[in-house]
Amino acid sequence: MRRGGRRGAPAGRRAGWLRLALAAGALATLALFVLAAVERPSTETAARPAASSPKPPGGGDGRAEREGPPPEGSCDHLLVLVDREHALPPSYAPRDLVPLRAYGVPALDPNLLLRREAARSLALLVRAAAAEGHELAVASAYRSHKEQRAAHARWASYYGDENAGGLSALPGHSQHQLGTAVDFTNAEAGYEVWQGFGRTEASRWLERNAPRYGFVLAYPLGGQEKTGYAWEPWHYRYIGKEAARRMQRSGLDLQEFLLREGVRPGCGRGGG
Repeated sequence: MRRGGRRGAPAGRRAGWLRLALAAGALATLALFVLAAVERPSTETAARPAASSPKPPGGGDGRAEREGPPPEGSCDHLLVLVDREHALPPSYAPRDLVPLRAYGVPALDPNLLLRREAARSLALLVRAAAAEGHELAVASAYRSHKEQRAAHARWASYYGDENAGGLSALPGHSQHQLGTAVDFTNAEAGYEVWQGFGRTEASRWLERNAPRYGFVLAYPLGGQEKTGYAWEPWHYRYIGKEAARRMQRSGLDLQEFLLREGVRPGCGRGGG
């Protein structure tokens, strides 16, 4: 017997314990190896970009910024870029213009025209606004090159040529010639087309809901440096529902969006 200690275990029992300890250690080592193999990504997997990799520059919808000017395209394209630098030819007129009265759209002039697809969506928009208690009437829609020339001349006679440039587009440079732009008004705005419309509940409703019907605000507040035009809370342009959704997701205004995704007017003398 060892002094001050317990009697040692028999040799056979000690050998059994040793074998058990070695087996347990081997199992633990194997488990650690398997766990490491499961948790460690393979070389092939690690080399792939993660699904949540950073979005490419140019907007929230994953479309990269386009370098250079927009490509040339048909003037009938819903995303044709018409601004102070890109003009429509005098002869251009959409081939599918229809009277708004045929779609039950309230208008100050019963002869106002719009492209068929835009007119259909406009009718749905106006009805949806009315269902929520907001009156909307159209003061202006399609405007020919000749009509735009006369409209711009009126503004120039009131404010002079230099000041009129920021208030009215030159002929050929107006979105109204596309047949997809409308000017809204209502009783609260005195059935006038002016910035006071932007303070109405109907205007706020439009800002929130118009893109659901493919219409977007063309000249936003604070955007004059980019667009060349003062704030026009009444002026909306139809670009289609899907494009309007992409524009919303991108966080861009219409001018920026068309520079990225639109086309330059490429119609000849015969139109679209």
